[in-house]
Amino acid sequence: MIEKFGSLLSADAANYEKAVRDLENKNFNGLHFDVMDGHFVRNFAFNATIIASLRKLTNMVFNTHLEIENPEQYLDMFIDAGSNMITIHPQACGNLERALRYLKAKGILSSIALDPDINIKQIIKYLPLADNIIVMSVYPGFGEQKFIESSFEKIKEIKKIIKTGNFNISISVDGSINNETEKKVINCGADILIYGSSIFRK
Repeated sequence: MIEKFGSLLSADAANYEKAVRDLENKNFNGLHFDVMDGHFVRNFAFNATIIASLRKLTNMVFNTHLEIENPEQYLDMFIDAGSNMITIHPQACGNLERALRYLKAKGILSSIALDPDINIKQIIKYLPLADNIIVMSVYPGFGEQKFIESSFEKIKEIKKIIKTGNFNISISVDGSINNETEKKVINCGADILIYGSSIFRK
């Protein structure tokens, strides 16, 4: 079954509660939080305090996407805030294997984000420790970007590797998911679609 997550990066910050209620009413499965530090990406967004506040409003799955440097130093902060899944960019993490093992030990779903310039072959050795892979179909940091067409083949490649290796890993796609791209990424093998500006900025 395909799951839908709403990325609050594009929502009205003054009305997060309304955004959460609207997504619940539309049967979304989870919320996606883009945590940005102004270093790994040139933008700032969200923190553990905001996530903890929204955790009180809903039982939806929270995926906290750490678009920050040295994410392994902040895992406990976002676990305590109520994250169910935490996503890490391998190039930002000093020891990805240790971070993934730590999330497993804490009972948190572990997710690896693949930027458009990162090849799946660079993280194959970590797949036994991953529950999810996010294919970034735009560059991280900002919403309302154009979908990168090469992402379709990337999703297919990852799906093939997962099936061949018999890994229990879901594939998420983050970036410019809308009426035009959603069916295409599903056909390529995506399991989770992350919607942002297409649902919040109509």
